[in-house]
Amino acid sequence: MADVLSAPRTLKPLPQAQAPATAPVVKSVVLVETPTPAARAPGFTKRNRAVLVFVFLLFLADYGVGLLAPLWEQYSPDDYRARIKGCSEQPRDVVFIGASPVGEGIDPTLIAGVMWRGRPLANVYAVGLSGGTTTDFYFATLRACPTPPRMLVYGITASDLNDSRGEPHAVHSLFNRDDVLEVVQTRPDASEWIIRHYIEAQFGKASSIYRYRHAMRMWAATQADQLMPGSCPETKKEADELREHADNLARGTGYAPHRGYSRVRYDHLKLFGQPPSPFNYLDRYRTGSHLKYLHKLIDWCEDRGVELILVDMPVTADLEAKFPEAFSEYRARLAEVERTRKLRVIRAVCEQTWLTDEHFADLIHLTPRGCVRFSTWLRARLEELK
Repeated sequence: MADVLSAPRTLKPLPQAQAPATAPVVKSVVLVETPTPAARAPGFTKRNRAVLVFVFLLFLADYGVGLLAPLWEQYSPDDYRARIKGCSEQPRDVVFIGASPVGEGIDPTLIAGVMWRGRPLANVYAVGLSGGTTTDFYFATLRACPTPPRMLVYGITASDLNDSRGEPHAVHSLFNRDDVLEVVQTRPDASEWIIRHYIEAQFGKASSIYRYRHAMRMWAATQADQLMPGSCPETKKEADELREHADNLARGTGYAPHRGYSRVRYDHLKLFGQPPSPFNYLDRYRTGSHLKYLHKLIDWCEDRGVELILVDMPVTADLEAKFPEAFSEYRARLAEVERTRKLRVIRAVCEQTWLTDEHFADLIHLTPRGCVRFSTWLRARLEELK
């Protein structure tokens, strides 16, 4: 056994695995991470697409509304623009200018044909601008009379000269940039007021939708009433009155009385104890600034050979009693201008014109019946002029 243990052991080599004839080639793939470019922010158009589409559609709608301006003017006429345009369309023999007392109280058809200096004054037009001032009537005359008339009759009243007030409607419809600058130079006290209202007017004119918003409402009420009669009676009534007013303005004389003044009488209001509409045009009364444009109007007439007549328009006794200081100052100014500028002034005192409270609709506006009486009286006074 010892021999066995001591006998050298012969180790047989293990059989080797035979390598395949073709060994597979293992390729190592190295992944290289490419940096992802940052996403570009969307452009202005893409970010605001909805807003831009809305603005574009709004612009188209506004443009379309502007194309329908003749339609809107039938439902909410601008009587300032309509009267000035109507007067300027042809030469006139006589032009009446003034505020609403002229618009409601002078019917040119009753004065046409009046004889003056041996010739008839046949072509007559009334430019009555509600709420206007003497400053406004000067610029209205320039626009309405490109050909100077033979006679200009200014129906003046106390509120025309009140420096405490102005008329935004006139700034919107009459004034251009040069006019504003001219007023600023002539009436520095009114600079802030007229510049502010002129800027507001320009913004208002920039949008047809804003400009004709009231007319579109009147048109919509008319259409709604046709589909559903009686659906909006008050608005439909207003729309009918405005359409009638637009038709009257288109007649070619300027006389377009408001329907409301034919339905009331001042004497009835007093009889039943109903207070008249408030009249604040004479509040804080002071004169001197608007008066400058009366002198400018006088100069304009003198330079062009136009006969200028001032008519102190009739008002109720109650209005004069309510503002005695205002009428005292106004009549003093009127007498001063009459004396210094050698003007003809016709004073339409109610007792001389046969006007009573029954001929007034309120404190200052005549009814259609009062208009006939006053226009007939005024015609006779003009015939007396030499």
